[in-house]
Amino acid sequence: MKRAHPVPALILAALMALAAAPVAAQSDGAQADAAQPDAAQAEGDPWAEGFRPLPLHQLAERVSGRYAGRLVAAETRPPTPPERDLGAELVYEFRLVTPDRNILNIRLDARTGRFLDVAGQGQLQARRPRN
Repeated sequence: MKRAHPVPALILAALMALAAAPVAAQSDGAQADAAQPDAAQAEGDPWAEGFRPLPLHQLAERVSGRYAGRLVAAETRPPTPPERDLGAELVYEFRLVTPDRNILNIRLDARTGRFLDVAGQGQLQARRPRN
């Protein structure tokens, strides 16, 4: 019987914890906001108006569904100016090692899950066929 390598399981657990943290923090803050109106809401802050990024683990599954390989890193990043022009407010950046040992940097819009950029050699070889 082949045992699963513990590192991918740890990465997935960390991704899930990161995805759940903002939701938990917002749900605690929602009770406090009910008692007092938030100054940021009065100013029209887009983050205060219910910005809800998709869970990181859900987008990691989307990346794995499109590209063959192993996810080795995931981070939240601010959008670049062209990504901001497309409407992205927060970007999830994934690093994936392809079966040919190339590294792909994959950037997705955290709110919509849209692929914004894929950089690196071996993209076509790692691309999974569409169903």
